[in-house]
Amino acid sequence: MNVLADNVFQMTNAELIGLAKNRFLDYQTQDKIALNSYRRAHMYLIENPGLCSTARDILWNKPGYVNKFDIISMGHYKDSPEKYEELYDNHAAAAFNRNSSYRVFRAFLGGFGYASIGYSRLPGPTATPTSVLDRLYHEHIKDGKTSGWGHDYYTTSMARAIAEHPNTSTETVVKLSCAHKDPEVRKYALKELGRRG
Repeated sequence: MNVLADNVFQMTNAELIGLAKNRFLDYQTQDKIALNSYRRAHMYLIENPGLCSTARDILWNKPGYVNKFDIISMGHYKDSPEKYEELYDNHAAAAFNRNSSYRVFRAFLGGFGYASIGYSRLPGPTATPTSVLDRLYHEHIKDGKTSGWGHDYYTTSMARAIAEHPNTSTETVVKLSCAHKDPEVRKYALKELGRRG
């Protein structure tokens, strides 16, 4: 009998958040919080480095893309490149169309965020597969599908992040070093080529 797990349905929002932040929370209670409808508790559970695989999978299977991008950015699927590709295939276009390009950026290219261990670099983007990075380049930098307010800023930042990412194919880095309109992006791409030798 697990007193915490058995009483999740009776807990207040503050109690759910407090438990979701706890790195040492047992798996059964994590699963119950993941099944609960309170989304803020899900957010804190995803940020928890002690998230168990069953709760992670419950949260992944919920409708929408917000949890999925956060799960990837927090590194809970670092050993599953197919999840990165699934996320890109099924949800990246919707995120770009709904002005959530920052979610795509955080999940695949990097950034910083809060977690139970404090403010730090997000661990998930380091495992982004080459295929996803190359598609980001071809579909949103080269072909210019990304548009809207701040278009130049986001595409330039994205191009720079793609150029600096260690998993980007050398072919894509060469294209960025030669063909991108921004001289800073070309400079970073050339530095990356030099680093690779």
